[in-house]
Order: sequence, then structure tokens, then C-alpha cells
Amino acid sequence: MKPLDLKSINISGLNLIEASAGTGKTWTIAALYILLLLEKELRPEQILVVTYTKAATAELRDRIRKRISTTLDLYTTQRPATEDPLEQILEKNRPQNPERARLLLTRALYSFDDAAIFTIHGFCQRALLENAFESGSLFDSDMITDQSSVVRQVCDDFWRTHILPQPDEFVERLVAERYTPEKLAAPFDGQYQNPDLKVIPQGADSNLLPLIKRRDDLYASFSSIWKSEHDSVLELMLQAGLHQGSYSPKQISVAADAVNGWVTAGTANASCSKLEFFSAQKIASKTTKTTKFIPEHVFFKLAQELHEAVEELKNAYHDKLIACRHNLKEWLNNELASRKKALNQRCFDDLLLDLYLALEAATGAALADKLRERYQAALIDEFQDTDPLQWSIFKRIGDSNDYPLFLIGDPKQAIYSFRGADVFAYLDAKHNVHNERRLTLGTNFRSTLPLVTAVNKLFSARPDPFLCEEIPFQPVSSGRSENDILLLDGEPSQQPLQAWVYPRSDQSKPENKPAASEQIVASIAGEIVRLLEVGRYTLSSDGTERPLRPGDIAVLVKSHKQAEQIQQALLTKEVPSVQQGSSTIFRTQEALDLLRILRAVAEPGREQLLREALLTGVMGLTANQIAVFVDCSGDDPQWEEWLLRFHELHSASRTGGIVAVLSRLLGSCGVRGRVLSRFGGERCLTNLLHCCELLHQAEHEQGRNLSGSISWLERQISGNLKDDAALLRLETDDHAVKISTIHASKGLQYPVVFVPFAWDPPGGRNNRVLFHNPDGELVLDLAEENQHKQLAEAEMEAEAARLLYVALTRAEFRCYFVWGCINGALDSPLFELLHGGKVKKENKAFSALSDSDIINQIKELSDGDGSGIHAVGMPAGETAIKYRNDPADSKPYHCRTLGHPPRDDWRVASFSGMLSGAGHAFQPRDHDNLVAASESDGVAELETKPKGMTIFDFPRGAKAGTCLHEIFEQLNFAELNKESISGIANSKLLANGFQEQWLPAVTAMIENVTKAKIIRDDSDFTLSKLQVGSWQTEMEFYLPLAHLSPDTIKALFEGLLDDKGYRDFHDVLDILSFRRSRGMLQGFIDLVFEHGGRYYILDWKSNHLGDNPADYGQNQMRESMARSAYILQYHLYTLALDRLLQMRLPGYNYDSHFGGAIYIYLRGVTDGDSVSGIYRERPSAEFIKRAADSMLANRPCR
Repeated sequence: MKPLDLKSINISGLNLIEASAGTGKTWTIAALYILLLLEKELRPEQILVVTYTKAATAELRDRIRKRISTTLDLYTTQRPATEDPLEQILEKNRPQNPERARLLLTRALYSFDDAAIFTIHGFCQRALLENAFESGSLFDSDMITDQSSVVRQVCDDFWRTHILPQPDEFVERLVAERYTPEKLAAPFDGQYQNPDLKVIPQGADSNLLPLIKRRDDLYASFSSIWKSEHDSVLELMLQAGLHQGSYSPKQISVAADAVNGWVTAGTANASCSKLEFFSAQKIASKTTKTTKFIPEHVFFKLAQELHEAVEELKNAYHDKLIACRHNLKEWLNNELASRKKALNQRCFDDLLLDLYLALEAATGAALADKLRERYQAALIDEFQDTDPLQWSIFKRIGDSNDYPLFLIGDPKQAIYSFRGADVFAYLDAKHNVHNERRLTLGTNFRSTLPLVTAVNKLFSARPDPFLCEEIPFQPVSSGRSENDILLLDGEPSQQPLQAWVYPRSDQSKPENKPAASEQIVASIAGEIVRLLEVGRYTLSSDGTERPLRPGDIAVLVKSHKQAEQIQQALLTKEVPSVQQGSSTIFRTQEALDLLRILRAVAEPGREQLLREALLTGVMGLTANQIAVFVDCSGDDPQWEEWLLRFHELHSASRTGGIVAVLSRLLGSCGVRGRVLSRFGGERCLTNLLHCCELLHQAEHEQGRNLSGSISWLERQISGNLKDDAALLRLETDDHAVKISTIHASKGLQYPVVFVPFAWDPPGGRNNRVLFHNPDGELVLDLAEENQHKQLAEAEMEAEAARLLYVALTRAEFRCYFVWGCINGALDSPLFELLHGGKVKKENKAFSALSDSDIINQIKELSDGDGSGIHAVGMPAGETAIKYRNDPADSKPYHCRTLGHPPRDDWRVASFSGMLSGAGHAFQPRDHDNLVAASESDGVAELETKPKGMTIFDFPRGAKAGTCLHEIFEQLNFAELNKESISGIANSKLLANGFQEQWLPAVTAMIENVTKAKIIRDDSDFTLSKLQVGSWQTEMEFYLPLAHLSPDTIKALFEGLLDDKGYRDFHDVLDILSFRRSRGMLQGFIDLVFEHGGRYYILDWKSNHLGDNPADYGQNQMRESMARSAYILQYHLYTLALDRLLQMRLPGYNYDSHFGGAIYIYLRGVTDGDSVSGIYRERPSAEFIKRAADSMLANRPCR
């Protein structure tokens, strides 16, 4: 590979840029972006830039924008080029016409908000939506971050339909081995719908019943003979003189006891480990010269046959299990896709798969052409983290000799296989790039020259440091100034790469892991305190010098447990620290505490649950306080107060969900104050808020009640969630040592880095055998063959070597790592780098080295000038020394003063707020929460004994309304069929706590509604005829309000509505009572759709007006509309839609383009009837004009 030279690079065609750690990958991407703007004259929306995280996307967007701005300044001011390499190149090597360059860069800067800089999933989503026809993609799919609930349902269904019908013994065996639907699917975790995954072997789904019968028959004969002749059988064996190492009298007695117990049990299901002991073949193999005779008896032959039958059945069980798993993979692949489609849901991985399949379909060529036309160049960042699907997508888009496609990454940093990344996809791409287009970045701008030299020496110590011939190590140079250095007492500090060798207590054997870990973290904490000693260590960089601070130091670990150990050790030294990393929120104590609290909230009458909740760290009560409550037999006033609070929390959960519970916990229950008063309280509060946010998201996405949320949280705590949303968040990182997983540190840099667990070997990958065959295919071996196990382990070892490289290249000035003869260290990639070719890779040989021998072998990688690795014995952790903060860093706290009091009339108003007198309340989605008393009649939300099962009998109230709204929100009107309607309805009924018996009534109602003729002047139109993209559900709006008061509302309707026909509505307007305000009007419109060039508002109403269709006539509905003030509601919604159409629809005219408001009373719609249950109205244009003048002051909607 040759170095990248921006002076002469051809910015067309397929290029691969290998960017080693710290070599300016982001700078290079921004430079290439500038060249594409200037030389290809592309606009920002035509240059596709793809990376893999939202944070990286934000950074790239910021860096590229700044680069455009500074380059524009070069041409605008006509100043000489600075020392910046790109400016030098643009001036000397790739000169531009200044006027043209100014025009192109100005255009780019003004249109940069449209820049096509996305995450991989963001790009796929955009590509699918913008090309819906070619891709066959649905509009308005709900994005879910966690598909585990759908996966669980699919697995449960497979278990019911495919496992339970199997022979009882097979099912019992699975249960005995603790198989569950989730465990059965465990090998496919993260690969559920991967089309490139090859699963082997196929397995044999054979009939077990004949094998079971044969074994049972043999067992019966075997048991019969044993009961009658076991004494003579044992006597024969004792007298035969068999090999005493295998058939001693004691061994024969033990085996006899085992067989006796098996026979006594009376069933062959239970295994007998000593059955083979009595087989004729086994006995014949254990004769010696002193054997008197080979014992012969029908029992031994029967034991042989039974043993073979048991083994045959065992193998058949194993093959059948593999076959079941194979079938489950196909089931998952098909069912997940169909169920998510029925629910109109997609997860992020679906976006990749959808775009890949669309490009592979018959219309794929047309789609690729459209994407090439839309994005005329592509820069793919972090390409080492790609997978075959992603590479296939980019390969299809860039399937042109001239198409500028740059793949930028570093295979040495491919460390995310657990997230699906596949370095073999990178290598496949590399093979597709011509040699002259394979480029490298060879200058490290992160680390100082001595540190770069030391890392070069370490990874050059072996010819194959990354255990893959196609991923070589190429030494790099340093781009840092010689004046950038770590100083000790004003002098340059030597040996930037420090190897600490662990001092064993016994030089003849490896140290055990727990003892070593304990001493290592203590030593790390002690060294950090020493480094932070006031005034001794300073950083010299960019011509300035300052003391080393805690925020300059990072400790890189492999697991959350290791991070906790480090943080605890720093805590004892009073060193501030903060955890960053890939551990999830569900592994924290706060998640467990919240689970206990929610259990008590769900059942506030169970005092045991309440006591458990109050004893959590979040609630903060002590065991002594709880004991006082118990001694008082529940008569203590404080205990009564806690009981009342948790009953209030229970009520809050029913009306406001998890957010309402959290709000009261933090406020009235005093959690926020208690938590923040403790040391480490910021972390505790951050975790608590984060956990509640994820619970609220799950509650919203999956329609869960409190019981469902508790079950969801239990599964996350006991499971292995991989969603980025669950990763731990920072409580604060100011002036604190960073404790991070190596995976999370990738792409970051720190002045000083510690790698305390470099000796720790790689762990397993979910205990599954996943590897790549010689053809580069990803293979999952369900049979776990030894040869394939070795291949899988080799891939894990190779990734561990890459992980080590990432860890050791994060430092700018100094890096420490720990090594030594510790259990497991032999399997660490460091062993080959430090001792390869010198010591055999076996425990005996490694243990024979003394600690001094280990240090001396490491020193061979160091030069006399101090460069290379500096190996020393690990210093002891000095427990007495603690961190003393530099007084210069301590600033007094001052209260900020408010310059002027805020206005108290600004608020967000809503329809429901106006009616309740709380004009400041946000409006939840209107699911019939406001039902007139005469319509609800006090009927409970859930009726356990309904009179009938028609839609008229369906439970009433807010919960029923929410359920029905959620069903209609999920419907895909363009692809309605009985299966999809039934699937969505059933899912939402169960999620909201309704029995499945309601399904026929609800599906019949849905079919009636979607087939009803709802537009007055179009007798052919029904909702089932809506086209994709012509409707929007739950459209949220915010309208700026200049003035809002009850009098304003009443004035809007003066003279517009007939006093006689709308008397009840005028009565409602007369009693409106809410505070005069300005601000925003907010709301949700159930459905907005377009038909025939006109736009309509539609609202679903579950109100119960009677038990037959005649009760839902126009007069009855108008009365309901008036009493519930729905007339006001649709006027406000019309106003909002009118403002939107004014902004978005060229030539918009209210009379021509607005069709009207339609309110559908769901219980009253009958098949083919266009009158019953359907209320239609169209506000007058005068109302819109009045509202614009008096309420909105003609300001446009945003």
C-alpha cells in the first residue's frame, strides 16, 4: 500500500484508505470533501458521508462545516495559505479559480444543513423513503430500538407449534436441560435475519418413537434379568480376574449400586452412567494376562444392546435439537419480517436488510441508478466496522469505474464483532480495490514521537501481530511537535510506554486472577495519585504548559466489573473519576432498586414489597427505621405516610405512566435530594433518570401498563440488551479520571492512559461457534465441532490483538500496561508480542520464568536512548497517600442572579387543558380521556363479565379509547387484510389488558370503519382505498399564540354556529375557565389524509352513545360533539392544518383544498352505512380568518 498524497490523488473511482490510529482520518475526510466540492463541483446534499454512530456523525458534520468555512476564508480574503497542508495543496498543487471556488464554497456553506452526512441506519432509512416505489418501502413505519418483545413472541409461538407436539420425552429432556424458547434461539442472537449466515449442520428431524420403544423394551428385559440374577452377574465379574484398574471389587460394587438405582426408578428416561460398565464389549476390552476367563451372560449382551440403544437415542436427540434450531432460524427469518410488517414496525437492522434486498431485487438496478444520481460521491468512515450487507449496498451504489467511492478505516481497529461488524467484509472490499488505489495514512498526530516509536517496536516484534496475514502492521511516524511532552519537575519524562510486571508471591507458579486484580487496581490508583501530586507533572503542548489534572488520565478496561474495581480504588484515594463505556444501565444497582420500587407501586397493599422498596439505596431508609415500623405493628405515622405515598404512586402510574411515578419519586418522596446529598449521587441520579427514560420509551412503543413495564425491566436486567440507548451515560466528566471500556474509547485520545488488564485473555462469544470458512462465509456450527471451535477461538484471539492495539494507541504522552505470569495471561495477545520465539506457549515454560526474566525479555524491545518499552516491577499501592486537589483548580461557587423576572403568561395550551382549566398542561394524545358523564355512566375501564361480546359491549373509558386509537394508528390502510387487522388488534388488546375474546368484535368494527363511505360528496371513497403516503397518523402540531383566553374563544364562534342547533356547545363555551396566556397551542390529530386534492381531518371516538346503530345518528352525535366540546377541538385542529398547508402547498386555498373534519364514533359504524357513526363538518373560512386576526396574529405555523 502506498501513502495517501492529496497533491495528486484521483478523486474518482473506488479507493481504500487505511488510517492507523491517530493518523488524521477525520481531517482527511474533510479534505476529500473540499476537493469534491471544488473539483467535481458537487453540492453537500450530493456527497454521501456515512459513519457508524450519532456522535461521530455530529463530529464529522461540525469538522466539515468548519473546513468549508476556513477554506472559503482563504479564497475570500486572498490571504497567503497557512501551514495547513490542505491550504498548501490548494495553493501550490491543485490551484483553483478563486471566483469559482468562492461561489462553490459559499453555496456549500449556505446549503450545508442539507448535507448528506448520516449514520449507516440513517442513510438506509433516507434511501428507502426517498425511493419508496423502487424499494417497496412503507411510509410512516414506527422505528423501534428494541425488537426483543417481537423476538420473544416469535420464539414462544415456535415452541408451541414445533416443540410441544414432539414426543414427551424430548420435551422433558429440553426442560431438564433448562431450555426455554429464548435459550433455543440464543445461537442466533444478533443474526436473526442475516441472509449471509450459513447454519450447519442441517440436523435430522427423525422419528424418536421407534427408538424410544426399542430402548424401553430392552430396558424392561435388562431390569427383569438384573432383579433376578444380579448376584450371579456380579459373582461372574468378581471371579473373572478382570483388569483391577477398571474392575476392582469396589468399582464393581459402585457400578452395581448405580444400576440398581436406575432399575428401581422404573424408567429408562433417567440416565445411568454405569450402563456401559456391564456391556460385553467393555468387559472384553479389560482382560489381562491374569484374567481367568471372559465372563459370559445374557445380561452382558443385553447391557451392550441397551447401551447402544441409549447412545443412538442420545444422538437422535442431539440431531433433532439441531434440526429444531435450524427450523427456528427459518421461522425467525420469516415470522419476524411478517409480524413487524403487520405492526408497521421496523428496527434499525431492518433498514439495512430492506435496502440490501431492494438492491438485490429485480428493480435493484433502477434503485442503484437513482441513488447514484442522488449521491454522486460517497465517503464511508470507519469502514472496518462494516458487514457484508453494508459492503454489498455500497458496492452496488459505487458500481461504476468513475464513481467516487472512498472506503476509510483501519482493520487493526476492527473490534466490534459482538455488534455484527465483520472484518472479513473489509478484507473482501480490499480485494476489490486496485493496488494503486490502496492508500495509507502514515503520520500519527496523536502521540509523541517516543510513544509512537515504542508502539511501533511492540507490534513489529512479531511478523504477524494481528494473527492475520491480510492485516499487517505498518510502522507510522509522529506528527507531534518535539516540544509536546510530559514534564516531571520541569524536565522531560522518559519511557512513555511503561510495562509493569506483576510481582508474584510465589515465583514458581502463576498468580491467581482475583489476587492479582486486587493488587493491580491498588497500584494503578497509587500511581494516579503520584502523577497528580501538585506541581510535579506538567503537560507541554502547543507552546503552553499546565499541570496534569485528573481529567487528563484514562483507565481502559474490558468490563463493567473491572471499571467498578478501578473506581472503588480511586474512591479510597479521593480521586474524582467517571465511568464511560459499553456497560448497560440494566447492570446497575439503580435498575435493581427501581425494579423493587415499581413492584411496590404496582401492589401498594403488600407491605413486604413496600419495606423492600424503602430499603433500596434510591429510597434511602435504614434497616433500623424499617424495624421501628414493624415493631409499631403498622401504627407509626411515618409508616402510614409511606403507605399513602405508594398508593398515590399507584394512582399516578395508571394515569400518567412511568413518567408520573418518577416525577413524584423525585419530588414528593424526596429521592432527588437524598441521592444528591450522598457521594456519587450524580451517578445514581443519572442512572435512575436514564432507566426511567428507557422504561417510558418501552411503555410508549409497546403499549405497556405498569405490570408490563415491570416484566420488561426484569427481562432487561436478566438479559443481554445490546441497544446503544441502554449504554451508561456520564454523570459528569469535568476534572475527573475517565474509566472507560476499550471499545468505548475507540476514536478518543487522552494524555495519559492506563491499561491494567492487558494480561487478561479474551472471553467467549456467547458460547457459540461462529467463524468464517475459507470462502469468507460467516458460519454458525450448531454441532460445535472441535475443528470449528478452534477456528472460532482463533478469530476471537485475533480480535483480542486488535483490541490491545486500540488500547495502547489512545495515549498522547504516556501509556501504562500491566503484564506478568498470571492465570490466563498465556492466552493474551501480549504473550506473543513480548515472549514469542523465546518461551514455549505453555504454562510450565512461562511459569519457569522469574519476574526478573520477564522484565529482561521485555527490555529487549527497548533501546538505550530510552525509546521503546520501559519494563519495571509493578509498584505497590501506597494506601496511606491520598489525592490533594490543586487549590488553583478549586473555584468558589456563586449564585447567579436573574436579570429580569420571566413573564408568567407564556405556556403551552391544549384542547384538554382549556376544558380542564389547566391551560398550561401538555395535551396527551387524545384517546377519549374526556368523556361526558352521561356517556361513560361510571362504567369501569375493564369489565370482567360483559353482557355480550359486540362492539357495543366493549369496555368504556380512557383505557378502551387508548386501545382502539392504538389499533387505528398502526393500520396500514394501503395493505389492509384480515390477517394484518387481526394481528394488530390482538397485539393491542393484550397490551392494554383486554381479553382475547374481544378480538372478533373489534376486527368486525375495524372492517366496518375502513369500508364505510366517509366523504359526503364521494360515494366511492373508503379508508381502505388510501394510497401509500397519503395519510399521517397522530400528527402533532404547535401553533404560536399571540393571545388566548376564554373570551377570545367565545368571540371566534359568535354568529357562526346556529344557536338552536349548537346550544349545548355555547353552554360549554360560557363555562370555559382558564388563565389568559400566550405561547403555543399543542395537539395531536388522529389522522390527516388527502384524497382528490383535498385534505381531511379525522378523529376516532370510542364514546358509548347506546347499544344499537340508531343511537349514533346525526342528532345524537351532534349532541355528543357539543357536550364534549369536540366542536372546539376540530376547529382548532382545522386551524393548525390550514397553517401547515399554507406553508407547504403551493397555491393553497382553504375553500378548494380543505375537505373538512370527520369524527367517527367507532361503535356506531355499520357495514355499508355512510350515516351511522360518522359525523362530518367543515368550519367556515370566517372562523379561520378570525382566529388568524385575534389569536394567532397572522404569524406562520412552525
